[in-house]
Amino acid sequence: MLENMECEKNSYKKDENVKKITMKRIAEEASVSVSCVARCVNNSGYVAEEKRRRISEVMDRLHYIPNQQAKCLRDGCSKLIGHIHVTSEENIFFTKIAATIERESFSRGYKTISIAFEEGNMEMVENQLRDLLAYRVDGIILNPGINGKIVKELGEKVKGLTIPMVMIERPADVYEVEKVLVDNTEGSYIATEKLLAAGHRKIVYLGRESEEPVEQERYHGYVQAMRGVDDTYVQRHSYFTQEYTVEHGFMKCMEILEEMKGDMPAAIFASSDILAAGVLRALYERNIKVPEDISVIGYDDTIAKFLSPPLSTMRLPVREIAEAAVVALITKLEKPGGNSGNRTVKIGPVYVERNSVRDLNRQ
Repeated sequence: MLENMECEKNSYKKDENVKKITMKRIAEEASVSVSCVARCVNNSGYVAEEKRRRISEVMDRLHYIPNQQAKCLRDGCSKLIGHIHVTSEENIFFTKIAATIERESFSRGYKTISIAFEEGNMEMVENQLRDLLAYRVDGIILNPGINGKIVKELGEKVKGLTIPMVMIERPADVYEVEKVLVDNTEGSYIATEKLLAAGHRKIVYLGRESEEPVEQERYHGYVQAMRGVDDTYVQRHSYFTQEYTVEHGFMKCMEILEEMKGDMPAAIFASSDILAAGVLRALYERNIKVPEDISVIGYDDTIAKFLSPPLSTMRLPVREIAEAAVVALITKLEKPGGNSGNRTVKIGPVYVERNSVRDLNRQ
């Protein structure tokens, strides 16, 4: 017990010494003025290279950490960006976006506090929003996923806030906020056109059953591309799952194969790589070869290259999405009047050709 008390005592002394490290002490040991140290720490003015080197050496030796809270109160900005995003065990898109936002923010002089929430858990979202505001973040990037109810409730919560915000992949005008969107209609149109150009006509669509804009857009792109080819086929052979999971993709594909036993499709367009993974598994179990017997295209490019065979898919341009969101938010923060308006930036996905589509024209 005495040893523990001694440790606590020493720890307290150590903490006490850290608190005594001030700009004045650094200035004395580096033989410069306090204002010179302040300019160096805040990166807010000219400091001769030799003086900057001496100041840095003293700061490193004393383990000096600038008081960001005080700086925030003084300057009115924290150089912190909050990022609220949905988490998904199967879809790594949100994780990749979070990592890229952090990298892009850092390259522009900002740090990021990323907080993930479980889809559908509004209480968790509210708590995290409160936490971000307590950190005095300068702005927030929202990536709420596909749950429309969450988006609307979140919209009501932030409606009265003056903090700048940018939202990713939610086209609905729930509240005044800039948006960075993926052109999902164009993406699905391109994917279907690739199959048509390869000579396929019996193209089955497999998506998620939902009224959410993202799913609706992906389906509409397929319908537009198939218009004039075989409209009745589209109506008869559009299939939908309840969730974006490998299991749901597998089960639905098994249903499709059973239903179309006498008239097998030439190709399946799955509206996510996760569903496509289930499709590939179902085809494998039925001894149906891809792409020799049936061609398959996915969407997202999250796991496509790891599947067997490597999946041709529509890639969501993660870097471009994250960069556009960060640039839009920082523009709001750093330019006068930048927090007004409701601009929308649309980014098109890119087709990635791998080994899951057979070109019938080359037979």
